Amino acid sequence: MEEKGPLEQEQVAEPTDLPAKVESLQNLVVSVLILGIVISGTLNIYLLRQWRFSKADLANIGPRAAQVISEYQKGDGPKMDEFIKKITDFGRTHPDFVPVLAKYGIKPTSAQATGTASNATPAPAAASKP
Repeated sequence: MEEKGPLEQEQVAEPTDLPAKVESLQNLVVSVLILGIVISGTLNIYLLRQWRFSKADLANIGPRAAQVISEYQKGDGPKMDEFIKKITDFGRTHPDFVPVLAKYGIKPTSAQATGTASNATPAPAAASKP
């Protein structure tokens, strides 16, 4: 008589055991679906709470931020723009200063670019440094 291997024995299921296995599998699938719904609902509740907190924080910070922006535009902004203009002019007259300008992303505008072409374009080695 020929012996069956474990794989062949497993493939032949008893007819009385099959409905129990199917029912067990159905219960497992239903459990996983319910768990997925619970996790999804919990995540949605968490995200809703975070949205509400962010909205409240933005409402509290908004007026102060508008005030800071207004003060910057009236006071420090023009001073910084003037400083940038002065160092750009300095870079145009002193070519050794151009890599420093390029390092910080300051490029002369077309109205200011009356110097040579090498002054208008940053050096590749200086632009790649952080």
